[in-house]
Amino acid sequence: MIKNNRIWILLILLLAVPGLIVAEAIVNIEDMRRENEIGFFTSISLALSASRGNNVSDAISAQIRFDNNTDRYDSFLVIKKDERKTNTVKWNDATMAHARFVLKNESIYDLEMFVQHGKNPFRRYLQRDVIGVGTRITINDNARLGLGLLSENEEDLNQLTIRTQRLASYYHNDYEVFENIGFNLTLYYQPSLCSSEDYKASVIGALDFKVNEKFKVTLQYNTFYDSRPPATAMKRDEGIATNFSYSF
Repeated sequence: MIKNNRIWILLILLLAVPGLIVAEAIVNIEDMRRENEIGFFTSISLALSASRGNNVSDAISAQIRFDNNTDRYDSFLVIKKDERKTNTVKWNDATMAHARFVLKNESIYDLEMFVQHGKNPFRRYLQRDVIGVGTRITINDNARLGLGLLSENEEDLNQLTIRTQRLASYYHNDYEVFENIGFNLTLYYQPSLCSSEDYKASVIGALDFKVNEKFKVTLQYNTFYDSRPPATAMKRDEGIATNFSYSF
């Protein structure tokens, strides 16, 4: 527990203010994972920003996560919604749902299966559906490596649909910075099985400030790169966000 919550809360809020202005980031699947814990867990994250004056703008990013873990398996569902408006005109409305099931055993290799559904009609794609299977490898107490295959079905803003099979790989590690402050890093790399020039890669870094056992504030930075993006989309996206999360 933090000895002086008032000091920590003040520090966190000071750090959080810049992030709220540009609060947009991709879902960090690994950050709130309840690995090695048994039971049913729920967590809610929220980021808000608004401005009034010459421009009227509002932004909200909300996420809810459900984890159900037993001795034999880990499973979770993450649902996220981002919406942004400027002068009452909506310019971003993205949704994403990700479900994952991990079948555990006595070795360091666990079987995992996942599905994902996303929509981002204002910025990148109309709809993207992913299904995959692979193995989750325990490197040590804090690090994990994932290797597998996925099938991606993506419909762009011109309603052109492309199906791609990719290698699904990721690396995740947790670091303890100070007491009640942690940093986690996740790297994803998803090359096409048909072309080495077609790949997707992302880096997510999150600094967690744990106020107590249930409440924490996360400062997150992410960068996403698509070597062959949908029509009208840029190859690189970047985002920073401040997320307030409550678990119960």
